[in-house]
Amino acid sequence: MQMMSNLKQGSPASGSWRTQFYLSRNTKIAIGFLLPSIVLLAAIILFPIGYSLALTFQSYSLVIPGKTGQWAGFENYLKFLGDKAFWAALGRVGLFTLLAVSFEVVIGVAFAYLLNAIRFGRRLLTSLLLIPTILTPVVIGLMFNLIFNAQFGLFNYLLKLAGIQITDGILNNPSTAFAALVAIDVWEWMPFIALIMLAGMQAIPEQPIEAAQIDGANGWQIFWQVMMPMLRPVLIVAILFRAAEAIREFDKVYILTGGGPGTATEVADLYLYRVSFSNWDLSYGATLGMVMFTLAMVVAVLYFFITVKRGEEQR
Repeated sequence: MQMMSNLKQGSPASGSWRTQFYLSRNTKIAIGFLLPSIVLLAAIILFPIGYSLALTFQSYSLVIPGKTGQWAGFENYLKFLGDKAFWAALGRVGLFTLLAVSFEVVIGVAFAYLLNAIRFGRRLLTSLLLIPTILTPVVIGLMFNLIFNAQFGLFNYLLKLAGIQITDGILNNPSTAFAALVAIDVWEWMPFIALIMLAGMQAIPEQPIEAAQIDGANGWQIFWQVMMPMLRPVLIVAILFRAAEAIREFDKVYILTGGGPGTATEVADLYLYRVSFSNWDLSYGATLGMVMFTLAMVVAVLYFFITVKRGEEQR
C-alpha cells in the first residue's frame, strides 16, 4: 500500500523507472550551467576528428591539380601501406620513443630514490629539477641549437678540449644527430619521471620497509622487492604518459635538425607535416594522422593490459 501511495504521489522513493532518473533541483541547475561547456568541448574535439576522418576518404589538395575533394574510398589508406618514407619515419619515432623513455625511467627512478633518501634541501633540489620540464620545447630547441653549434657551440668546444673532433658538428652528422635528440629529450623529461616516482615513494607505508630491514634485507633488496612492486601503478602511468608524448615528437626535431641531415632524424609527425603543409596533400596527411593516432592507441591499450595482467599474476 505504501508503494502504491508513493507511485501515485510521484515520490522519488518509489521503485519505478522515474526513480532511476530522478534528479534534484541543484543537480539540474548544475547540469544547465555545465551543458554549454560540455557541448563546446565536444564540438571542439569531435568536429576536427570527424572532419579529418572524412578527409581520409577524399582526394583533396590545395595545389595538386585534379584533387578538389572527390571521393577516393580507401585509396589514401592503400597509399600509406606502400609509403616507404612514412614507415621509415615511423620506425625512427618508435626507436626514439623506446630509447628516450627507457633512459628517462632508469635515470628518473635513480634520481627519485636519491631524493627520497635526502632529508635536508629536498625541496630546493626538487624545485631545481623542475626547470627543464617547465621550459617550452621551442626554448629548449633554440638553447641546444646554440650549445651544439658547429662553429661556436659550447659542446663542440668541450669536445675539442678533450681531443675529440666531430666533422660538421653534432647536429649535422647523421651518426650523432639522432643520439643528440634522444639525450635532449631525456634531459627535458627525466625530472618528470623522477618527481612522479618521488611522490610514489613518499606515499609508501613504512611498515613493509621496516619489516624487510628486520629480516636482514639490504638496500637493493628493499628497493627492488619491496618498493618497486608498490610503485608499479605509478610507473605505468608515467611510462604511458611519456610514450604518448614521445610518439608525437615534433617541436625539437623541427627546430634542431629539420629532419636532417638527410632523413636521419625525420620522425613521423615531421613527415606528416611535410606531406600536409609542404606538399599540401591534405587528404593523405589526414590519413597519416589517423593511422598514427590508431597505432598509438593500440600500443597504449596493449601495454596497459599486459602490465596489469602481470601485476595480477604476481599478486
